[in-house]
Formats: sequence, C-alpha cells, structure tokens
Amino acid sequence: MATYTLPRTTYDLLTEALGEKQKAEIFAKSIESVIEAIEKKAEEIIVEKKSQIKTELKDELRNELVTRELFDERFKALEHNELVTRELFDERFKTLEHEVNERFKVVDEKFKALESKMEEKFNVVDERFKALESKMEERFNVVDERFKIVDEKFKSLNFRLNIFIAIALIALTFANPTFVKLIEKVFGI
Repeated sequence: MATYTLPRTTYDLLTEALGEKQKAEIFAKSIESVIEAIEKKAEEIIVEKKSQIKTELKDELRNELVTRELFDERFKALEHNELVTRELFDERFKTLEHEVNERFKVVDEKFKALESKMEEKFNVVDERFKALESKMEERFNVVDERFKIVDEKFKSLNFRLNIFIAIALIALTFANPTFVKLIEKVFGI
C-alpha cells in the first residue's frame, strides 16, 4: 500500500490557516492517516470480497461442470463487484474530502475572527506601551535634569576644593622652614 501525502499547496494552506508549522504538520498527518485508513479498509474489503467470491465460485465450479462461457461470465461478475467497490470507495472519499473542506472553511473563519480579536488586543497593548514609554521618557527627562543639577554642584564643589588645596599648599609652603631659609638667602633677609 502506498503512503498518501497531501499536496504541498494543501499543506501551505494548513500552515497559513493554523498559523503554526507544527500544528499544520499534525493536522496534515491526521488527514493523511485517515485517507490511508480509508484506502486500506477499501483494499481489505476488495480483497475480502475477491476471496469470498473466488471461494464461492470455486465451490460452485466443483459442484457442477462449468463451461468456458459460464466461467467468463462469473469472472466478469467478480470484476464488476470489484469495480462497484472501487466506485463506492471513490464516492466515500469525495464525501470525506467535501466534509474536510467544509470544516476547513469553518476553522478558517474562526481563525480570522481570532486573528481580528488578537489584532485588537495587540493594538490596546501597543497603545499602553506607547503611554508607558511616554511616561518613562518624562521621568528620564526629570532624572536627567536632576543629574545636571548634581553635576553642576559637583563642579562647583570641585572648584572650591581645588582653591582650598592651592591655598593649603601655599600655606604649607610658607610654613616649611626649609622654604623660609631659601627665601632669606635669596632676598637676604
């Protein structure tokens, strides 16, 4: 028995409808397995019917002398039964295919409605993020202004500290006995 595989276009439609590749693969595999099960069941029925008819035919042939025409006639009846079974399978498959297509339409409509709702919710979330972003930007601006004030205070404090250090160095220099002796020697005091 050959494995049935959905056409690529059908798989792409599933992926688009379900929105996820993994869900589409699972759904496609389930459809393929249902089709394979139907084919397998139809083949089993055909084989069973063939076997049953062949057995019946053998029994009848054993019980009576059969002419070539009668044998051909019965063989054609067997082929006709096989053809009828095949047509019945084709009919059932078409019905199943139609039902699956109808269900896909319903699923597609539900996904479109869900997508619309999700779009609305994402828009609300987006608006909230924009409002939050605006508030955050305002707060960052306030913090920036405070940092500028603190920075100015540090600059002023740094300038004062530098002046204090310069004065302290000058005072220490004049208080140093070695420096005082040097000045006395240079100026003769």
